[in-house]
Amino acid sequence: MRSSINIKANQTGFTLIELVVVIVILGILAVTAAPKFIDLTGDAKASVVQAVDGSLNSAADLAHAKALVAGVTTGPMSIAGQSIVIVNSYPNSATINLLMDVDGSDFTFLASGGVATYTHAKAASAAGCVASYTNATDEFSKPAIASITDLC
Repeated sequence: MRSSINIKANQTGFTLIELVVVIVILGILAVTAAPKFIDLTGDAKASVVQAVDGSLNSAADLAHAKALVAGVTTGPMSIAGQSIVIVNSYPNSATINLLMDVDGSDFTFLASGGVATYTHAKAASAAGCVASYTNATDEFSKPAIASITDLC
């Protein structure tokens, strides 16, 4: 008959310390390798475009409130030291950029034909990562503000 000491000596397997060391090494590898497989830059660019969309909305609403108080529906108006052209009680697309604080290295601003666009400079597709501002059509409607983030 075998003694209990001999049975323990013959058992094989991993010790708790060996298992912990392997788990720690796998954790370190996962932390360093995961960012290479999970690319979140597209989501970050889309969030920034949506933030510009919100800023356009806020800038237009604040300028509209100031225009209403001043009784200006059309023409130039001084806001924050800038000469803003008001059309239908809202800033026009050519001067809305003067009310915005957008980093020029991240966005390209273009105003043409009553529409202002902020295109993300590092987007996969310029047409798919943009915030736009379209002039108000009359005194009773807001400017059309939209963002496209499909291809950021």
